[in-house]
Amino acid sequence: MKKLFLLALTFLLFTAASAQVDTVRISAKDLKIKQLKPGTRQYLVTIQTPANPKVLRQSLWVRNISFENFKGKERLVIRQNWIGADTLSNRKIFSVCEKDFTPIYQTSTSARGVAAFNFYPDKITGSDTTKANAFKKFNMAAAAPTLDWELDMETFECLPLKDKTVYLVNFYHPGSATSPKYYAYKVIGSEKIQTINNTQTDCWLLKIDYSTTNYATFWISKKTHEVLKMEELFDGVKRNKIKLATTAGNYI
Repeated sequence: MKKLFLLALTFLLFTAASAQVDTVRISAKDLKIKQLKPGTRQYLVTIQTPANPKVLRQSLWVRNISFENFKGKERLVIRQNWIGADTLSNRKIFSVCEKDFTPIYQTSTSARGVAAFNFYPDKITGSDTTKANAFKKFNMAAAAPTLDWELDMETFECLPLKDKTVYLVNFYHPGSATSPKYYAYKVIGSEKIQTINNTQTDCWLLKIDYSTTNYATFWISKKTHEVLKMEELFDGVKRNKIKLATTAGNYI
């Protein structure tokens, strides 16, 4: 009887250990920048609403990564161009970070105007040197240095991903009234997905739960570290991002 008890206890301890989840708080110094390869990525983005489930709104997102001189110093520069049939949703974004991914500056242009921001360790402010900036007087305090949420897909390329791990990332969406805070992204497993030439690519599955019903899941290549696919559900609206194997044109 004693032997059976010890075996059962050993099994329970082994099960608990194997189910243990590590939690890692991410800052710029924890990111593996060498995994972020310069070049252009293009994504087909689709949106499906409950009111019109058979209709997909589509757009092309172009994201270009480079290391270049900015104000006398080599820095990480990311340019985005969102193009769709609805010109109101078209948007260009220019982001500058230190080489370790610490945000410095971002400006975006859309039908709503210009929005430009400077990032500091303890705050995010509107840029007073950017022409026609609608957020010139903006000021948002930050309890800790934050990463730019509009560069989430590039951030994910740099995460030291491993199974059964939760990554706490301090993200902030420039101009948002919501203060910077830590969001939990969990590796929930891995999956092979079909890619070009009927080949399969092994991916980590990285998930964030916004609430009990709202979430997003990212498929991230274990080999190239790129986000190949995203599926999101928010208030009944479904959004997908699919990385294109062939570029649709030079839109940067």
